Amino acid sequence: MNKQSKWTFIIGMVITIGIWLFTPNSHPLWIKHTILGILSLYQIIIFIIFAKMKTPPKEEGHFGLTEKLYTLTLFLAMAIYIKGLWAILPFTWMTHLICGSCLFTMVLFFLYFAFKKVEERPDERFYADLSKAACLTLVVLLLGFLLLSVFTFFIPFTLQAGMILIFSAAMILIFDFAFFVFEKRGD
Repeated sequence: MNKQSKWTFIIGMVITIGIWLFTPNSHPLWIKHTILGILSLYQIIIFIIFAKMKTPPKEEGHFGLTEKLYTLTLFLAMAIYIKGLWAILPFTWMTHLICGSCLFTMVLFFLYFAFKKVEERPDERFYADLSKAACLTLVVLLLGFLLLSVFTFFIPFTLQAGMILIFSAAMILIFDFAFFVFEKRGD
């Protein structure tokens, strides 16, 4: 059993005990104890399974052009999603603190991976998969706008900036997923 799995187990148990201490009692008292007992049993079983598993030897990670594209699009989508949530949520100091710090962290990670050097050069297949994913995302985007316009005929509503940002983040994730599918398919 390695140190990391021990610390994971200890942290999991501390969190479980914290949940048990800070959750209010339910009407029948046995429900709270039963749920937390099952949760603790589940954590112990998972810990035993992971303790018996052998860890594979560490390989040096490869950070190529495809991984850079995935990383940048994921961080960009998360940053846009956080900004969309920030626009929708009510303006309080807690909202500004949490959303601002999350957005700042996402932008820092995005900039780190944007300026990280990659030795790999794009080939023809990379460009083909990129264009297929972009076309599929454009089709999904147009279908989404078409559905939105049909929907507004029946139920008029105001489209807020946060909704548009969240929709944009979803489109970036769809692009990422489409690129992943086209790349793994390997036409």
